[in-house]
Amino acid sequence: MKTRLITLLLGCTLLAACASGPAYRPAVRADDFGYRDTMLTSDRFRVSFSGDYAMARESVETFALFRAADVALAHGATHFRINSRETSPVTSNGGGPSTSIGYGYGYPFFGTGIGYSSGGYSRTRYETVLEIQIGPDIPDSGPEIYDANELKRNLSPSVASTQD
Repeated sequence: MKTRLITLLLGCTLLAACASGPAYRPAVRADDFGYRDTMLTSDRFRVSFSGDYAMARESVETFALFRAADVALAHGATHFRINSRETSPVTSNGGGPSTSIGYGYGYPFFGTGIGYSSGGYSRTRYETVLEIQIGPDIPDSGPEIYDANELKRNLSPSVASTQD
């Protein structure tokens, strides 16, 4: 009996570990959580990060910036400019009123019951979309201009802390 219980607990622990993953990751599907980037022109990219329902807005914005630095460095640029930035809440609603009928038997009694719930829920997550520009025309400093290496170095501890 103890062996079965230990095996069951170990199996549940392994399944839970597989279900959670790193927060900073590519989004596999269009409606998935994670980052996406699209080359718009040879020097402009759209970079986005969608957080899950448990992720704070600040973390979503940090991960989008981190990804923008990754994109710039991957294309040989040391600096990038943010041309536009937007963080939006995405709210989903679900549930709603429900009715249930049940019955039961326990010697010597039999019973029925009716239940009603007016429940429902609302959850909010955040998505940040950046349009960035790279290339030789980007100066080393100025408004909305970032040093990609410095940004990655400064934000790496925040990103690494979510990579369970």
